[in-house]
Amino acid sequence: MNKVERVEAVLRNETPDRTPAGFWFHYDHNWEPQRMADEHIRTFRETDADILKVMQDYTVKLEESVKNPADWKKLRFPGTSSPVCQKLLDVLKRILDSLGGEALVFQTMYGPFKNAVISYSDRLVMAHAREDPQALADGVSVIRDALAEWAAAFVEAGASGLYYTAQFSEPGRFSHEEWEKLVKPADMAVLKAAEQQGGRNILHICGEPDYQFKTNLAWFTDYPAAIVNWSVKDTGIAPEQGRELFKKPILGGMNNKGNILNGTDEAVKAEAESVIRQAGRNGFMLGADCTIQGQGITHQKIRVAVDAAHSFRD
Repeated sequence: MNKVERVEAVLRNETPDRTPAGFWFHYDHNWEPQRMADEHIRTFRETDADILKVMQDYTVKLEESVKNPADWKKLRFPGTSSPVCQKLLDVLKRILDSLGGEALVFQTMYGPFKNAVISYSDRLVMAHAREDPQALADGVSVIRDALAEWAAAFVEAGASGLYYTAQFSEPGRFSHEEWEKLVKPADMAVLKAAEQQGGRNILHICGEPDYQFKTNLAWFTDYPAAIVNWSVKDTGIAPEQGRELFKKPILGGMNNKGNILNGTDEAVKAEAESVIRQAGRNGFMLGADCTIQGQGITHQKIRVAVDAAHSFRD
């Protein structure tokens, strides 16, 4: 099997010839598109990963002033023809041209609610969620509509789908009912827009540091996704348990701040093998809890984990 065939087998919930793997980290947001694309390709080549995830390192900061809940009604979000979206599309197309179909490529996207937080802070958004949730929902819907168009544009440009970061389910933030009204509908619209264009989505369930990265995984079981990823270390839910919960293929298992960042090669290999042994090779891709974070990230450490996955035998 080649890389595409191997990952396609996992997405069909089958057992590939060898376990595929994929790991990622953030790049310098000051880089121009060609440098950004080149660094993604270098990571892909030097780690021998089976998929390429295009990092969302050109984030959007909205210009409208939002101080009171009523201000959300004047919100505007840039469309697909805007410089920031075109920059993302430029990076994606350069990567696709360089790969020539060698691997599936997934475009990272943050959800509409997260985009509101990026521009106006978690503190302000949460305050308005309590004070006037409908006003906030109106603002998020503007972001939702624009990001749905972005999602479709990424897939139309050649992305295999989205690597979608779904958030705000942390215990103590929202009740399930509040989350379903404020967050979920906007997420669903973006994910479905990618699917309707023919994309398949990687669902990444992520928590915030103020909430110790905890998440309510069960809230996401009906999200449209081909494969699911979450933080095992922060939720205590192992890949094999998550497979039972989601009834879908699984990506992940390794600590994104542990051995793959600063462990010995032997420790990285042992962790990777242990994860695969417990998760099983059927419908499973080795990865990390989240983006690798911390000082000292190297392609060499990632390559050790990828090689361990490729060489693993039951």
